[in-house]
Amino acid sequence: MTAKPTVERPDPQQVYDTPWPLDVATVDQFGRDGHVRVPGLGAGLDFCSLRNELAPFAESANHRLAPMPQRSTYDRAFLQMFNLWRANAAFERFTLARRFAGVAAQLLGVPAVRLYHDQALVKQAGGGHTPWHQDQRYWPLDGARTLTMWMALIDCTPEMGTMRFATGSHALGDIGPLPISDESEAFLSALIDREGLQVCPPVAMAAGDASFHDGWVVHGGGPNTTTVAREAMTVIYVEDGARITEPDSPERRLDLAVWLPGQQPGDPVDSPVNPRLAAN
Repeated sequence: MTAKPTVERPDPQQVYDTPWPLDVATVDQFGRDGHVRVPGLGAGLDFCSLRNELAPFAESANHRLAPMPQRSTYDRAFLQMFNLWRANAAFERFTLARRFAGVAAQLLGVPAVRLYHDQALVKQAGGGHTPWHQDQRYWPLDGARTLTMWMALIDCTPEMGTMRFATGSHALGDIGPLPISDESEAFLSALIDREGLQVCPPVAMAAGDASFHDGWVVHGGGPNTTTVAREAMTVIYVEDGARITEPDSPERRLDLAVWLPGQQPGDPVDSPVNPRLAAN
């Protein structure tokens, strides 16, 4: 019997360190639409291993919540695990990857970016929709350029609740204090209709495919109607040199304490947990 050839998997650190230059059209699309897909950005990574590393964190998060039918709309949407880069070596390499940060810097058109924080998002089988919302409404960084990378850790179909975006909505800026909720879904759905914004519907995402979206773009996700959990990893980036603004909501006061420890309004985003990640 002829032995099957061994498939050489790239060294993950080589993938993380290798630059990923973007073409002008991709950067222009991000500026115009507020979101863009970058297929294959994580190609070559061992996603099975990453998912195994994620499993105990997800199990712990799930145990802290009520059974699915008893959860709030927010808690039905996904399990959230924050700051994995500080708890796990595999996710430290992922979150601090020069490749991903370099793409973020190119899209924002800035010399360098800093980490705001990472989070894994697991939409469980049977999980609910993610209501329309703006990420930057949670962050005391009003005047800063920010974006989020969302990368699939498993092949995802639209039925698993991949991302949807209101194209061009980032141009509206801060729409108001609308935490992820039924209220944000209703208010922003009406705004999308009123403004005539085009909705980019959920699409299939292979493991390693990524999307990037501006901190002000209105986005959400459908329910997971399959029997397979939708596992994704996100990294939030802020332009290097950004300064903290006075928090004007409970969510922003919490973020200031948790993600910007020891810092005050007016300070630059440069705490020990906000390392500088890339320079073009």
